[in-house]
Amino acid sequence: MQSQLHRLGLPYEFFDAVHGAQTPDHYLFRKYNDKKRASLRGAGASLRLPQLGCFASHYLLWEECVRAGRPIMVLEDDAILLPGFMDFYRHAADFTGFHGLIWMQPSRKAPNQAGRPLRKIGPFTVKKFAKGFSGCTGYLITPAAARNLLDYAQEWLYPVDITMDRFYDHKVEAIGIDPVCVMQDDDLESSINVADTGRRRGLGERLRREYANLKDGLRRVAHNLVFAAKLKLGRQD
Repeated sequence: MQSQLHRLGLPYEFFDAVHGAQTPDHYLFRKYNDKKRASLRGAGASLRLPQLGCFASHYLLWEECVRAGRPIMVLEDDAILLPGFMDFYRHAADFTGFHGLIWMQPSRKAPNQAGRPLRKIGPFTVKKFAKGFSGCTGYLITPAAARNLLDYAQEWLYPVDITMDRFYDHKVEAIGIDPVCVMQDDDLESSINVADTGRRRGLGERLRREYANLKDGLRRVAHNLVFAAKLKLGRQD
């Protein structure tokens, strides 16, 4: 990251992330409700310490954004800055004039998801996505959106990227750009997401999980329909 940013001549700050495994008693981890998560996702779906550390790191950056009273651009250490990054940087104020959270990375939630075009800003088409973003490689966020996420995240039930993607709950829309200007370096080793242990879930757990997914899906669809209706009426948020 230092090498990439130096080449571009941009000001930046490194933020010391929370290492979950090294600080298992971090005060923010008390926000995590494992019992409630088990009731939604099953007994074997607890968040791991690296996931909690990742959540705490972004949470602290949202707090910093609110304290500073200005938008910030968040880049994780595995971000690859693409050729369009400087164009995005130059137009940052234009993006935040319309949207509180702008994802700089691809949407991976659904294959071939094109997104709904909203406007053009510089060389980018700004899009609203029906399903949002996996991972938190790069995003631009305003103090108002950061405050919304902080208010919503007083209880932790999901990894941070899934929490941010629950736009139908916290009302911070899933807004991305085309073309993207940041990619995740998949070759960089991470301890946050590891393969499933293969534990077989019981029928009750599977039913609870499917029921929770169904409720989320219905809320997402309803929210997106309302957004589309407002867009048609010229009340774009």
